[in-house]
Amino acid sequence: MKVIAIIASGTGGHVYPAYTMALEYIKKGYSILWIGTKNGLENRVIDNESITIEHVSSQGIRGKNFLKKILALIYFVKSIFQCFIIFRKHKPGLVLGFGGYVSVGASISSYMLSIPVITHEQNAVAGTANKINYYFSKKIYETFPLSFSKTNSKIIHTGNPVRPSFDKVVDPEEKYSDINASINILILGGSQGSSFLNMTMPFAISHFFSDNISIKHISGLNHDSEVREKYRKYDIDASVISYSDNIIELFDWSSLVICRAGSTTISELAKIGRASLLVPFPHATDNHQLLNANHLAINSATILLEQKEDFIENFVTIVNILLNDQKRMYMLSKNIQNIFPENTNQFILDDSLKYYK
Repeated sequence: MKVIAIIASGTGGHVYPAYTMALEYIKKGYSILWIGTKNGLENRVIDNESITIEHVSSQGIRGKNFLKKILALIYFVKSIFQCFIIFRKHKPGLVLGFGGYVSVGASISSYMLSIPVITHEQNAVAGTANKINYYFSKKIYETFPLSFSKTNSKIIHTGNPVRPSFDKVVDPEEKYSDINASINILILGGSQGSSFLNMTMPFAISHFFSDNISIKHISGLNHDSEVREKYRKYDIDASVISYSDNIIELFDWSSLVICRAGSTTISELAKIGRASLLVPFPHATDNHQLLNANHLAINSATILLEQKEDFIENFVTIVNILLNDQKRMYMLSKNIQNIFPENTNQFILDDSLKYYK
């Protein structure tokens, strides 16, 4: 059996596009060796007998005190040897990494064993790990153009892999055709939820809520009761859930999505075409969420609203305008569909397999 190694761990931004590509390779007859960590989201998401998961030691270095940096470096060196042993055992013919510190040791081990490495960058600015992986990689796939601040034959603007099931949702032409249709607002804060959106949305929405508006809010684990009570305080009948495994159904239902600016969420919005208001997480590494959102905003593909003191006032003004301008929401939904290259999954599949050894 031919084996491809996928390297991804941590949050949905790394794991979901990696899992999407893993399933594409499986359909082509490959088995998948997944390198992750014991606490990563991949352990909850992956459900396929053709995928073997191996755990390695990995910790980020940035933002830590001196002792924790030393410990992280020890884990890093350990991960190189762990990956070396795992690769010798499973003998993959290709390694595809999706960033994060777990990927660096795997890239170095692959290089030492002469296994071709391809790196995918999800955000508008390359992370520290992928800046290192660049030097060990045959190819670099980037979701946003110029995320590495350079252009050459090694770097290809591919977009971000999105599950094929997103093709089945209602398209913008149908979604925004009826000017009298109710407005379905979906609020989500990424795979880990957003305390800021949980805290501000019930009060902000109370300024314009009406019978023509429906609210669904994904709060993040263990926060649903608290958020539900906030909506009740303002007499808003909102559906609040902590987490959903069926995000596609929620996107299909929505006509306006209010969310953070992670690459996976943005790519899914672009795939289906939905009007959105993005609130970048202000503490994201290298401020990548602001850069992600800004790329869309300058192309009239979203509304960008930063998390600042005047957020609620600006939010109420902007959303009031959107709710009364169906054509504007339709324009946003169509423009976001044109942000990324088409056929991303197929391109990455075909191009990467050229390097299989």
